[in-house]
Order: sequence, then structure tokens, then C-alpha cells
Amino acid sequence: MGTLTHLRLLDQQLCEPLDGTVWYDMTSGVRVRLSDPLLLDDGVVQLNATLPTRGNALLDNVEAMLRCRFHGKDGKAYFRLAEPESHIISAEFFVEATLGSAQRIDAALRGLSEPMTDVRWTMQAAEDLLEIIDAVRDGRMDHTAFSARMAQADYSAGTPGHHQLFSRNAHILVEHTRTALLRAFENGNRMMEQARLLIENKDSRYFGALAEGDEINHASPTAERLHGAFIDGVGTVATALDLLYRLFVFLVREPFGSAEMPGRLHFPYNEPGKTYAPFPSGVRPVSTDLGPTELPYALPNVMPGNFFALRGFRNDLTHNMTSGHIQPICWIGSGTGQVNGIPIRYVLANAPDVDQNGKPLKHAFIERFFHQQRDAAVVYRELMEELALTADHTLQWLANRLEQRLRGGATTAAGS
Repeated sequence: MGTLTHLRLLDQQLCEPLDGTVWYDMTSGVRVRLSDPLLLDDGVVQLNATLPTRGNALLDNVEAMLRCRFHGKDGKAYFRLAEPESHIISAEFFVEATLGSAQRIDAALRGLSEPMTDVRWTMQAAEDLLEIIDAVRDGRMDHTAFSARMAQADYSAGTPGHHQLFSRNAHILVEHTRTALLRAFENGNRMMEQARLLIENKDSRYFGALAEGDEINHASPTAERLHGAFIDGVGTVATALDLLYRLFVFLVREPFGSAEMPGRLHFPYNEPGKTYAPFPSGVRPVSTDLGPTELPYALPNVMPGNFFALRGFRNDLTHNMTSGHIQPICWIGSGTGQVNGIPIRYVLANAPDVDQNGKPLKHAFIERFFHQQRDAAVVYRELMEELALTADHTLQWLANRLEQRLRGGATTAAGS
């Protein structure tokens, strides 16, 4: 739940306070209203409970009480903020908020044109390059024509044209990362949509009467779509991280300023027992880099165990298609120990068991185990939160490093 400690927002226009008149979605399919008394709703039953707290503290208690996680509202993902306190931001607006760091990166790269090429950045040069890129995008310039244009002297290494191309490619990598973030968050919304369909059970479409204390396992196309959103989500989180790492390498590698795109790269998961080496060969931290105190989720600063089980899940699900063994199922219950005996419906889709290193537990005769009862919606929610933090902190870290380079303050850290 790092969002409560580390996700901060300067532009308060993009966020909103937790509101006692609004219904919020939980990963179990239950909706809550953070009023006094607290209201719980599953689409069939509405209950109230007395919890004498407000804001984030109240939401903490609701998560513990229902053994689930906050998702958002109106079926859309939101993130809780440390600052402003007891505020939330939609996933879409969070991606919008990353524009601040993206604009700092763009500005620093523009400023670096003169110290690197002896020529100041000009809008005309930027527009000339944009015409070339638009021609490629629109299919008016093929590989041969583009190669011939880039081979001309005004785009050779060390020229203002080459620096324009380097800066433009950095901008494109930032935008690719931001698009991947939106896709990752949308898969969480897909999971919630299917959970609500199951929990509301309109016209008894999915199951019959469900008494308090009952729990059933349920298989249907809706259950499969919920698992499918989890599978797709694991892949899109991993893709977003790979793109973020590609951007990181592009902007920190030496010699600095090459427009050549990095080759095939994968996010360097900081796994316990292994040496963590996020910097490309020949590159080291510098004294002005922001450390784990300021940006603990920035790519150079992440602690061992980050994105626990993601690599194993991504590899396993990519090749084996399903998060179940024979048929994906959901557990649907009311008033069981899963929700601490509260007489309200919930939906649970189990993620496969993993070992202490995050690797899927398997046997030669069977591909999945579910003894750990790990809720896939909770697993995915936590992946989304960690992805948001890692993207936010890494973009800030990169903006700072480029600004320090522009100021001439990027010196090798002592002992590095």
C-alpha cells in the first residue's frame, strides 16, 4: 500500500477528496460509502457499519474488514494519495499528472542543445524533423528514403539535427510508456466490470439463491473474462515496465545523446539474492541523483522484491493462456470468513500459488495450485499501484538527472 506513503501530487486540480456521499468500488465487487454510518452495497444487499474514522484511515479499516482493496469509483481505477491527504486521483488523471515530469525532460533536452552542439534549440529545426517523422508515420517515406535522409550531414552525430532526433525519440518513448500505463490500468477496470456483473447476478443469471455463509464456485464466460483481464493485465504491467526501462537506458547511457533506440530490453526486477544492476554498462550513479529517501520507487532505487511474482506470472501466463488449470472459476459468497462474517456478497478469483521467490508452484502432473487463496483482483490492484509509483518516481528521477546535466552538476558519486 505504498500509495499512502509515496504518491504525492502538486497539481490539486487533478485530484479530489474522499467524499462521504460517493460510492467507491472495492476489488471484491462490494461498493462502500465512507459516511457515518459506513454503508456497504453489493447490488442486492445494503448494510451499515460504525467505524469512527475518516478519509484514508476509514478506507484502511474497510479494506481490512472486507479483506480486499480499494479500486476506485464508477468502475474506474483511482489511486489514493499521500498528499494531498485523504485525496484520490483517477488513473487517467494520474497519467496526465506525469506530464509535469515529461515536460521537464523535454525542456532539459532542449536546453542541452547548445552545450552539446554549440547551437541553440530552434522551433524551425524541430518542425523540420517533425515533417520527416510525420512522413514516416503516414506511410509517405519508406525505410530506404528515411535511411538516405538520416545519412545526410545535417543529421550526423554531434549536429543540432541529431540532437533534435535524440530529443524527439526520448519524447516518443515517454509517450509510449504513458500509453502502456493507461492500458495496464484499463485491465483493472475490466476485472471490476466482470466482478460487478457476477455479484449483482441480475435476473439470477449466474446462480440461484445464496444464503448467508454460503460460497459457491462459478464458471461462465463472465468468469473467464475476469480471469482474461487478469492475464492481459499482467502482460500490460510488464510491458509498461519494459518501456519505462527502455526510456531509462536511453537517457542515462553513455555516450549521452545518441538517437539510436535501445535494443530489446526487459525491466530489471530487483529479486532477492541477485545483484541488482539497473544501469547500462559503463554508467554509474552520480552525486546529484535523487536517492531512495526522495524517490524510493525510482528505477535505480527500488528495493528487493519489487513487483513480486510478476516476472514468473508474465512468463507463465503468456505461454499457458489461463490463470486456472482446467477452467477459470470465481468464488462467490456471502457472509463467510472471506469478509469476516459480514452478510454481504463478494467475488473472489484466485491467482495461482507462488513460492517464496515469486515463481509459480507446479507439479509435473498439474500446472496450477490455489491453496494460498491469493485474490487475483488484489494481486493486480497492488501491481497497478506499484506500477504507478515506479513510473512517477522514475520520470521525476530522469528529469532531475537531465536538469543536473544541464547545470553541469552531474558528477560521479563518491565510491561508485
